[in-house]
Amino acid sequence: MEYLRPFRIAITVWDPCVLFYQSGDLFLAIYVDNITLFGATGELKEQTITVLNTEFNVNDMGELYWLLRFQITFTDDGITLSQTTFIDKILNRVPMQDCKPVLMPIKSHVQLKAIEAEDERTDATA
Repeated sequence: MEYLRPFRIAITVWDPCVLFYQSGDLFLAIYVDNITLFGATGELKEQTITVLNTEFNVNDMGELYWLLRFQITFTDDGITLSQTTFIDKILNRVPMQDCKPVLMPIKSHVQLKAIEAEDERTDATA
């Protein structure tokens, strides 16, 4: 981190693995040995890659499409994050890929109450 301080790059207060250029125009997310840059393409981004490349072995992998099991889609309206592929893998592993989706697992008007000592309990593991 000290290496980046002269370049006006600082650690965010909310996550020590996320850094930002002090103008707020560029963010760097660090995960193990990967650095992901978030910001508009342009001179600032190119300069940051150059600065990082003088100290580290940097490979510019181009536009980001996948990060930590999130699929990232860029449109004119904004950015969309999706975990559909990850969810499908989990459903196939358990196997629940053919389960029926429901909006609410119980009826919305049901009133829940705490169990009392005299209430009959059902063994949910049977």
